[in-house]
Amino acid sequence: MDTSLESPARAALAANAWQAFARGVAVLWRRQLRGMLSSPSELGGALAMPILWMVLFGLCMGQTVTDPARTGGIGYIAFITPGVMLLSALTAAAMAGATLLLDRLSGALKLYLIAPIPHAAVLAGLLSSALTKAVGQGALVLLMGLLLGARLATAAPDLLLALALLCAFTAGFAGLAAAFAGRVRTMEGYHGLIMLLNLPMLFISNALYPLDAMPPVIRTLAYFNPTTYAIDALRHLLFGAPAAIGLLPDSGALLAFATLGMVYSRRRFARTVRQLTT
Repeated sequence: MDTSLESPARAALAANAWQAFARGVAVLWRRQLRGMLSSPSELGGALAMPILWMVLFGLCMGQTVTDPARTGGIGYIAFITPGVMLLSALTAAAMAGATLLLDRLSGALKLYLIAPIPHAAVLAGLLSSALTKAVGQGALVLLMGLLLGARLATAAPDLLLALALLCAFTAGFAGLAAAFAGRVRTMEGYHGLIMLLNLPMLFISNALYPLDAMPPVIRTLAYFNPTTYAIDALRHLLFGAPAAIGLLPDSGALLAFATLGMVYSRRRFARTVRQLTT
């Protein structure tokens, strides 16, 4: 066999595969974002929910938290802003899983799988749309926090690291949501499962109150919650609050969570593909 011809042919085949993958991801990414932008209810909810949290909960609770030491010296609006950013990320990730489930139930997913794109591009396109939504909504929440009096205390490298950690958190939860979407049989079952996971991730964390203010049992549970590490890191990177846990442990925990979510979703999606194509 002429290896001088085999190597360029193999390289061309790999390049075509990557092009097909990128094309599939881009098409599905645009579909997800176009669907959100063309749905007044979804778009309105995505914009209104974080604003309501910041204005109503942030301002009202801020009146009851008068000791700066309780918020790391950054004020309650800045204290709560990372939590609301992550709440928006949780919502974006949950919507990605709901879309995958709806596509599976309606038969659209089966059509994607016979399209001339790698199967992995379907999952990657869905997850990339969740990341885009999370970053967009997170930027909106951050802007709202600044308008309400929070002071940004970050340099460009810290801002980029905060963005990366926000994406890691979103990727982990979006992966779990996509995996759940491959297991349940009804939309009601999916939303029940997501709510069972979503609420503890927000309230058993340092999103609304500091770790040292929690009862010992709740504080112990909070250390098993990736939201706790994401909020600790974002408060430090964006607003200069002391990192109660530490930036390195925060980053490691979020990287592990993102890896777990991606691996689980990939395995579950591969099983779904086998079920639909055999």
